[in-house]
Amino acid sequence: MRICHVITKPELGGAQLSTLNLISSLPKDKYQVSIVTSSAGLLKQKFKSLENVTAYFSPFLIRPANPIVDILALIHIFFIYRCRGFRIIHTHSSKAGIIGRWAAFLYNKTQCWLKVKGERCEVVHTVHGWPFNDYQWILVKRFYIFLERITAPFTTKIICVSKKDIETGLKYRIAPKEKFVLIKYGIPLYQFKNSNCNKADKKRELGINNNDPVIGMISCLKPQKSPLDYVKACADVYNKLPSINFLLIGDGVLKKRCKSELSKSSLNGRFIFTGWRRDVSDILDVIDIVVLTSKWEGLPIAIIEALSKGKPVVATDAGGCRELIEDGVTGYITRPGQYKDTADRLSSILKDKDSLLKMSREAAKSIDESFDIKAMARNIDNLYRSFGT
Repeated sequence: MRICHVITKPELGGAQLSTLNLISSLPKDKYQVSIVTSSAGLLKQKFKSLENVTAYFSPFLIRPANPIVDILALIHIFFIYRCRGFRIIHTHSSKAGIIGRWAAFLYNKTQCWLKVKGERCEVVHTVHGWPFNDYQWILVKRFYIFLERITAPFTTKIICVSKKDIETGLKYRIAPKEKFVLIKYGIPLYQFKNSNCNKADKKRELGINNNDPVIGMISCLKPQKSPLDYVKACADVYNKLPSINFLLIGDGVLKKRCKSELSKSSLNGRFIFTGWRRDVSDILDVIDIVVLTSKWEGLPIAIIEALSKGKPVVATDAGGCRELIEDGVTGYITRPGQYKDTADRLSSILKDKDSLLKMSREAAKSIDESFDIKAMARNIDNLYRSFGT
């Protein structure tokens, strides 16, 4: 069965990593898989080198809204569909989700007009967090809601990675309840639970030359993740507890602003920017507490990874974070935009070593096999087979 996955940009992010894991884990004897994505991104080579996967890179599939380029992207993707005759189109992320599904709509209409029997494709979309949120101008938010509503009728199934996203979809009448399906993210659990990292060597590699506790955040440095709140929270913690190290793993458009904010603090070399790293599992071994300061979310993979390693998480009440973190047991939930809440929770854990150890044990137990990539791939395989194509 020919399947095509479509995602906007091959960058280091939760949606992209999840899609990579999924494509790599689908049964090779059942599916001929293709991927359509942008021609620029850190993970381009990774997508290109996937075994038994055909990769198409579109120069028109870009993140910023541009009506002319977006129409060209739709036409380009439509012709890819026409050339390959896919039976399932599976889109990911907001921009590719709209353009990829409208291209599928046109493909199905063309097949009908040409009276090609049995060649209609099923259309699946995964919501890795809705494109609308409460931080947008109201007209922008309503426009994105409108786009989702008019695209949903020719979408066979809408996969949500969190219960919160299903609730949001129903609240804004994106689609009827029966069209939604919950399939949680999966990670390579074996890799995270069985790493053999030398912590002392890894600390030295990162520039940490002491045995003090380490706080870290793994995130793209963009407005959604609110990394400035993380920097401010770290400065607040440092003022109370100066024997702490801080890591920020990731990169993005807000890096310069984060460094500017950092220059106003007195962290004295205790804060380290690592940039993007491919050894996240190893880095988590040297971190004691993980932080996430997002304003909105889907289901953060960074939290799943951290909990699987037995790391307590202090995260904002965004998207599906509450579905992962048991407040006061495996970490704490704080208010988005309130960095002092985050700082206070971090300080309370750091001051109580028994609490830190207990939370670490509970965190490790909270991530079971249902969060393994094999479980996610199996659930999506079952969904594909339910179409009977």
